[in-house]
Amino acid sequence: MAVRVPETQGGLSRRGLLPSVAASTVLLAALCRTRAWAHDKPDDLDRWARSLVDLNDRLARKVIGVTEWQDQVAVLNRSVPVEEIVRYLDVERITRDFRYPTLLAEFVDPVLPPEVLPAGRRHQWFVRVFGMRRGGAIIPHVHNNMVSAHLVVSGAFHARTHDRVQDQMDAVVLRPSLDQVIRIGDIITMSDRRDNQHWLVAQEDRSMTFDVGVVDLPASWSYGHKANAYHMIFVDADRPPERDGLIVAPIMTFQACAARYAA
Repeated sequence: MAVRVPETQGGLSRRGLLPSVAASTVLLAALCRTRAWAHDKPDDLDRWARSLVDLNDRLARKVIGVTEWQDQVAVLNRSVPVEEIVRYLDVERITRDFRYPTLLAEFVDPVLPPEVLPAGRRHQWFVRVFGMRRGGAIIPHVHNNMVSAHLVVSGAFHARTHDRVQDQMDAVVLRPSLDQVIRIGDIITMSDRRDNQHWLVAQEDRSMTFDVGVVDLPASWSYGHKANAYHMIFVDADRPPERDGLIVAPIMTFQACAARYAA
């Protein structure tokens, strides 16, 4: 069963629709009960999934910090071949209804097997697969109170990330940190402390990322702007740098950002 969400909801792209902790847990549990696994799950993939769940839980319980989570999730998601993750999450099946009617991302939530989801655990994390056709974009934005990781599982993306240096009255000051094409097996991560702004443009049809995120985290940086309900602030990141190399990125509405970067 694939979970589909309308293209927009309340003026927001599907990229922004992050499930609440309660809804996410109930949804996963319900789907797991009805999931018909098409193949045996190798023990190492179950261990990978348990480790991912545990890593998210340790961050939510403040056992580790946000940059530790970034480092560890990158190592973890590189520890298993991408093609095995794709089979384990049944990515081909759950994305087969993607039609890419616009240059915004399609998304669907994979279902983890019930044995890797400890009963009674309640925390604010999600797993998600995003898909785009060539030219499609995850439009530029920063996050508040959130971390995420984006593993390329199909195609390729031009990835541009920035550290968030300062919030001004109507803009976010950014320091460029990455500007390159990322391909299958590459991963980028973000937090308050590192690479908070990210912007991806698909270089091929059916370019996809497997995403992991933890939301509703305590601030580890002093925010000057309130994010929307989905922890997002859209910015005009494609601006010429100032003399010091920093970019002053005006804050945009979702509609304006989508019109500029996904039209």
